[in-house]
Amino acid sequence: MKNPYAPGFWCAIVALVLLSATYFYGVMLTHQLDKALLFLDSASAMIGVLSIAVVAWASLQGQRIKKKQLEQGKTLVQIWDTKVALRRVETVFDRYFWGSYWQPGRTFQEVMGELTGTPLEKSLEALKVQCRALDQQVTGEGWHWLNNARELADVATAMARERYQLDVCDPRFDSPDGTVINRDFEVLVYTWTARLKSFDHQLDEMEMEYS
Repeated sequence: MKNPYAPGFWCAIVALVLLSATYFYGVMLTHQLDKALLFLDSASAMIGVLSIAVVAWASLQGQRIKKKQLEQGKTLVQIWDTKVALRRVETVFDRYFWGSYWQPGRTFQEVMGELTGTPLEKSLEALKVQCRALDQQVTGEGWHWLNNARELADVATAMARERYQLDVCDPRFDSPDGTVINRDFEVLVYTWTARLKSFDHQLDEMEMEYS
């Protein structure tokens, strides 16, 4: 990466050299060679010190930029891993509630409306672990991402319990055509969808910020 201050530095050096040369030439014309040589030595020393200082400063800035880029790279990796874990939760959730996981022959915990030991619980726990790692990578935000994962887990748990109520209890509302309608379950489905989209949107924003 090129240093944006390099042109200004070299312009200042050229100007200093030209001024020194002009002064040296003027002093020589007045036949004060000793003073001219003394000034030339002082100017050379000043230019040398200035060059060393600028080189050291540029090196320090370069190290800071490299460190920042490395941290950004690590954060991006954590963001991508979190997105993968979130996609896994979304896929397992759909299969669990609407697909092959919700079948006869389930475990006692599943029958009783619990997620213990289910693929959905395992995917949610994996998401929490990944979110904790992302929070640790991004300082100053507390446990923001872990809290998002916990909120998703709470909604999923509530949906499992509500699904249990639908399985063992009489429905509270029926449509004229006989279709079972459960308002609480509909609200939970809406809440799950909204929080999932918000989680995904926040990750996209963060990815753009660190890209």
